[in-house]
This record gives sequence, C-alpha cells and structure tokens, in this order.
Amino acid sequence: MIGHVASAEEARGRVVLRLSCGASAANAAFEAAIRIAKAFDSEIEGLFVEDRQLIDLTAYPFAKEISLTGRVSRTLSSQDLEREFRLAFQAVRQRLEAMSKRSETRMWARSVRDDPISALARVCAEAGPWNVIVLGEAFGPRDGRVLGEILGSVRDATGLCTVGPRSRRTSGPVVVAVEDPERMLSMIRTAERLAGKGPRQDGIIALLVGDSPEELHWLEGQARLLLSQGYSAEILVAQAAHGEPASTAEAIRRTSAGFVIAQYGGLTVPNGDLRPLAAALECPLFLVR
Repeated sequence: MIGHVASAEEARGRVVLRLSCGASAANAAFEAAIRIAKAFDSEIEGLFVEDRQLIDLTAYPFAKEISLTGRVSRTLSSQDLEREFRLAFQAVRQRLEAMSKRSETRMWARSVRDDPISALARVCAEAGPWNVIVLGEAFGPRDGRVLGEILGSVRDATGLCTVGPRSRRTSGPVVVAVEDPERMLSMIRTAERLAGKGPRQDGIIALLVGDSPEELHWLEGQARLLLSQGYSAEILVAQAAHGEPASTAEAIRRTSAGFVIAQYGGLTVPNGDLRPLAAALECPLFLVR
C-alpha cells in the first residue's frame, strides 16, 4: 500500500501524532510529523492518550509507582495520575502551538482515555482512510511486535512513522529499503513527496536488501527496469544479509538518510528484535504494510 495522507482540502485524513504521559516525546518525531504534513499539504492532530489500563491499576492497593532509580516508590492514586495527565497534555498543547507558528502548519490537540492502539483506530476512522500515524516516543529494541499491531489494527492509516533512540536528523536523502519489487514504485512515489521539489530537493536512494547475492542480483535487475519508467533514484545494493538484520541496519546508517521508507516485517524492520535498527537509525522511519 502506498504511504499517503490526505491534504487539508480533501478532509479525509491527516497526520496523527500520538503522544502519552509515559515517556518524553522525541524532537525527531515532531520534525517528522511536520515534514510529512508539508509534503502532502496536510494537517497535524496531536493525540494525547491517557492509558486506561493505568487508571484501572489504581483500584488495586498493591499497585505502586517506582522511580527510575528504583529507590523511591509510592502508591498509585487515580487523582495523582489524572493530574499528571492534565499537566502533560497542557505541555503537549503548548508545544504544538509553538511548532505550528514556527512551521506554518496547522496543528491541534486532543486528549482521549483509551487503550493506545484502540485510540488510534477510533481517531483515524473518524476523518477518513488517508491518515499517517507518527509515534511521539522512540521505539525500543523489543517494540517490533507493537509496530506490527498498530499497522494490523489501524486500518484507516496508510503508514506509520516512528523514530529510534538515536534519531536526530530529518535532512538528507530519502532512502527506500527495497525488498519486494512489487512495492517499489509506490514507495518511490512516497519518497518523491518527502524529498520535495526545487533546488532544495533531497535525493532518493533505492537501497536493495536481500538475503543472498543471487537474490540481490535479481532484485537489481528488477529495480533498474522499474526505474527506467521515469523515476529518479540512485540504486545502492546492500551486502547480502544472510538472515541478519544488523547488516541491513548498517547499510542504512551509511547512507546518512534524512528519512527511511521500509516495509514492515522483512529484513529491514523485523517483527521481533529491533536492536540493530535502534542502534543504527539516525532519522525517522516511515513504515508501510
């Protein structure tokens, strides 16, 4: 499926920036949301999710909040938790207002109390089918399955953007990690939007990813045939992965990408361990099904 978000005039979707109280929002995630919105002439909705499960936990006397050092703990109180939610949402709204003025992109925010994935599914279904989700917090090494759950559950989203713990950069070439030639052209079209137009346009790199030299040789032939139809992208061939995602992650790091577009569930973004990608990724990651 092509990664696409509706323009403001279409009113059939927008960029949904999901935020929560549990972790600090990454600057790269905000910048990624702005870049996607500008690329598609869209708008941004900040969705602050009050995790309903945390509220439910306060009903149990054994539930305690433990500090990051592990030295301090306190009994969870629904009143304290709701106050923290309110303060965190106020901070989110103020941050979005400031970024809206700076970027000249329309943004607004709302707060909902729900399961994080259910909240995304419900909110995306309200506006139409052409939404792109941006996760405000960096993914962790064990979040591969969580990303898959979002893509599998939120049917009214065409893509999911996330950042790693080392993501700091949003300028540079748009790298399309190609593992399936049938998906290549739709991903290149998304890359063209993100790369922009005019003299400040970022380049596009088609990074060919495969398990064996034979697979990569075949993939290169398919890529050159497809790109001969008028698409402008530099072709790079990664080393054969032999089932090791670390090789692909290192190939991405060497491109100094400003954005990476990839298919979920392959060598680039496996549905399990994301440690190699978390260590190597220095820019936002745009995932398609």
